[in-house]
Amino acid sequence: MPSRYQSDRVDRADGPLIRQANRSLRQAILTIADNLMSCNDYFRGLAAKWREAGKDPRHSHVKIAGRFCRIAYQMVAGGRVFSHPCCRRRDYILNKLMKFYIDHETPMTQAQRTLGSAVEQIPGPDRVAEAVPLAEELAKATARRGRGPHLIGELLPAVLARLGVNLVESSPSGEADPR
Repeated sequence: MPSRYQSDRVDRADGPLIRQANRSLRQAILTIADNLMSCNDYFRGLAAKWREAGKDPRHSHVKIAGRFCRIAYQMVAGGRVFSHPCCRRRDYILNKLMKFYIDHETPMTQAQRTLGSAVEQIPGPDRVAEAVPLAEELAKATARRGRGPHLIGELLPAVLARLGVNLVESSPSGEADPR
C-alpha cells in the first residue's frame, strides 16, 4: 500500500510502500512465494542462490513474493500472456487445461464450460498462437478414428471455434463453375 503525503496544496498519493497494509493479502502473497519456492525450478534456484549467499530466509520469501507480484501485475494490467525469459518456448494455456481435465477425468460439460471461459480471457493476438497446438491435437484425434474414445476430438472443435479458427479449409480446384 503506497503512503500518502499531504501538505497545504501538495498531495502525493504515490509515496513509498508502507509495511502495515492488507495483512490477509500479504499472507496470501507470501504463501504463493512459499509454493513457488517449493514447486517451481526457477524460484527454487533463486532461493538456493540467496541461501548460499548467506541471506536471511525471510529475504528470499519477500524477494520471490515481489517478483510474483510484478509477474502477476504484468499479466493482469498488461492484458497479455506472460512469457518469462528463462522459458525456451511458450507453454499453451488451453493445452495445459485440457491435459489437466483428461488426467483428472473431468466431466466433458464442465471442461467445455471452463475452456470456453479460458478462451474469453486470452488476449486477441495470443488466440491464434493458442489455436496451433489445438489444431494439431485435433488432427491426431481425427486421424485415429475408430480406435477407442474420442474425448479430445469432441472437445476441440468447440474450443477452436471460440478461438475463431476455421476447421474446414478448401482450396480452389481451378475448374470453372458449371452453372
